[in-house]
Amino acid sequence: MARLTSVASCEEHTGLHVGNDKGPGPTQDWPTRIGRLDLELIGPDHAFARNWERVACIHDAAYVLVFPLTGCVAFSQDSRIGIARPGEYVLLSELAFYELSSDKTARFLMLRIPAAELRGRLVSVEDHISRRFKPNEQMTHLLAGMIRSVAELFVASPPPNPQALATEMVSFVALTIGSEDRGAATDVRNARYHLRRRIVDFIESHLGDQSLSPKKIAASSRISLSYLYSLFNDNETTVSQFVQTRRLQRAYEILVADPKGRRTVSEVAYEVGFKNVSHFSRCFSRHFKVAPRDVRQTPVSAPQPKSPPRVALRNGFGSPYWEIDKQPVHETA
Repeated sequence: MARLTSVASCEEHTGLHVGNDKGPGPTQDWPTRIGRLDLELIGPDHAFARNWERVACIHDAAYVLVFPLTGCVAFSQDSRIGIARPGEYVLLSELAFYELSSDKTARFLMLRIPAAELRGRLVSVEDHISRRFKPNEQMTHLLAGMIRSVAELFVASPPPNPQALATEMVSFVALTIGSEDRGAATDVRNARYHLRRRIVDFIESHLGDQSLSPKKIAASSRISLSYLYSLFNDNETTVSQFVQTRRLQRAYEILVADPKGRRTVSEVAYEVGFKNVSHFSRCFSRHFKVAPRDVRQTPVSAPQPKSPPRVALRNGFGSPYWEIDKQPVHETA
C-alpha cells in the first residue's frame, strides 16, 4: 500500500488564472475529478515535497503526469533525477518510490491516471518513467494545452460526459508518451520494446478475432509462448489480461460514440471479440463500474460509475482510484 512519507507546508491549492500565469488568480476547489482521472493543482507560495513509497498492487496504483506552469519541479525515480520546467512534463509511477519537490515559485498540475488503464494503452509505459527519453516538443505542447484547458473549463463544474472525456485524455497521453524519441537511447531493452510494439499492433488489429490466443499472437512474431509471456511480465500483466482490457476499452469507445444506439450491445460485444454477451456485460460492468447499456445514455439519465474507496494519505492528498477488474486471467494457448 502506498504511504505519503512527507508533505511540506502546502495547505492551500490555488486555482488557475485563465490566460495568464502571472499574478493571483481565482481560487477554486482542488483536487477535481474528470471521470476516473484525478487532476490536482499545486499552488505557489509554499514549498512542496512528496516522498512516495511504492504501491504493492497495480489495481491501487496510478501514473502521475506532472506539468509545471511556473517555476521548476524536481523529481527522482528509478535512479534518475531531473528538473521539469514550464512546457515540459514528467511521468512518475506509484508502483515504485519517487520524490517530487518544488520551491515557492512553482505552480504545477498533476494528472493521476489509473496504472492498469495506461498500461492497457501503452505496454512499454515503464520505459518512459522519470523522463528517460526526449519528449516530442509538438505533442508535449498539445498535451499540456489540453490538460490546462480541461482544468480551466471544468474545475467548477463537470463536463457533459466525464468518462468519455477521460478516455480521450488517456488516449492522448499515451500517444504523446509513445512519441518520445528513443533513438539516442542505448537501453538494452530497446529490442524487447520494439518487439512488444509489433505485438501490440498485431493485437490491436485483431481484437475482433474471437480465436485470438497467446499461441496465435506468438506465432505472428515467430517467438515462443514462454518468451511472449515474459514480454508482458515486464509490466506485471499477462497476454490475456492485456487483450481483454483492450477489448473492453474498444467496446467503451464504440458505445460512447454511438449515443443513439445504432448498434446493440450484442453487436459491439461480438465486434470486439467476445464470444458470449453475458460474459462481456459482466466483465464490462466490473471494469468500468457501469453497465454497457448505460454508457451511451445522456449524463442526466445515465448512472455514474461508483466511487472507489480512497487511499488514506497524509495532509489530505488522498485521491480515489478507479478500480478495474481484479479477477485473475490465466493464460491459455
